[in-house]
Amino acid sequence: MNSSALLGRLHQHQDGILAIMRGAEPLLADPALRDVAALARSRWALMRALTAYQLFKHGEIFDPAIARQVLGDNARAERLKHACLAIGEDFRGHVAKWSGSDVTGEWSSYQPAALAMIARLRAHVARERGEIEMLLQRMAA
Repeated sequence: MNSSALLGRLHQHQDGILAIMRGAEPLLADPALRDVAALARSRWALMRALTAYQLFKHGEIFDPAIARQVLGDNARAERLKHACLAIGEDFRGHVAKWSGSDVTGEWSSYQPAALAMIARLRAHVARERGEIEMLLQRMAA
């Protein structure tokens, strides 16, 4: 797959992830809109989207860049892959914790934890967008 097509797929994955988070934020921020069941559905939708995104990045971008062993590119790809694995593990822990908890009863802990996770994921996606775009440009050259 060429770098333009990979970039298009990358943006599709990222846009979908960002849309799920944008949809969940009002449910967390506005007490009148609080809907614990909808938040649970959002957590699982985000889990599915992040898993598909991770599989795409590793299989189509990171692993091929690492295998090329071009100085700098493989190190960047390895760093990106490790960061992806780390935040993915953090999010899985977040989902495991809150899927088995009384979110309504623990709202004062859940709400800031969920908003912090959204902020971390948003920053991660933004960082990856720039880094992967550079990596794909270098791989195409």
